[in-house]
Amino acid sequence: MPKATCSNDNISSHWIDYLGIKALRASHPGVRRLKRQQRGYNSAHGNKVWRSSFVLMDYLTTYPPEPNSRVLDIGCGWGLTGVFLAKEYGAQVTGIDIDKSVGPFLDLQASINECHIDFQVRGFESLSTQELNTFNTIVGTDICFWDELTEPLFELICLALKSDVQRIIIADPGRPPFWNLVDLCVQNVAAEVVSRRIYEPWKTEKYILIIE
Repeated sequence: MPKATCSNDNISSHWIDYLGIKALRASHPGVRRLKRQQRGYNSAHGNKVWRSSFVLMDYLTTYPPEPNSRVLDIGCGWGLTGVFLAKEYGAQVTGIDIDKSVGPFLDLQASINECHIDFQVRGFESLSTQELNTFNTIVGTDICFWDELTEPLFELICLALKSDVQRIIIADPGRPPFWNLVDLCVQNVAAEVVSRRIYEPWKTEKYILIIE
């Protein structure tokens, strides 16, 4: 199992070392360069690494994927969870996001961590049964932040289950739209929600929706 390392030296540098992964900080020269290049572009909230990603990574050390799993990271942003799965467990990861600006940041983070993530600019509602059938696992962090996202996410979950996706895991701070999604899932599919707390690089607690 990967071990968390987060010394004062680590968190004062241009990345945070966590579970064997370098999570890029805003001070990283590559991040600063990309942000300068994209100045004036309005992102769809994919403009940093979110803390839910760290909590989901910690959860996945306890419940890891099968070796060489095919993973779809929806609303992937800078792709930290996918990078973790690719590097530590050899997963074949595809990240999708409606925000085209996140692609260069994801590529940079994957390069720094010496792994590869496929990236597509698209929304999760565009995924077909045939495409979902190619994945074992779906992960997502901080993707249910608007009320209008709850129903499309639930429809995606139902379609993924019909497509034989074996595992769906979504982490969130506990926003109202997320709890609405939890209610829909618990009522209609085999779902549960758990809380998970980490103490490094911050003390924080998030909620994880698990469907298997």
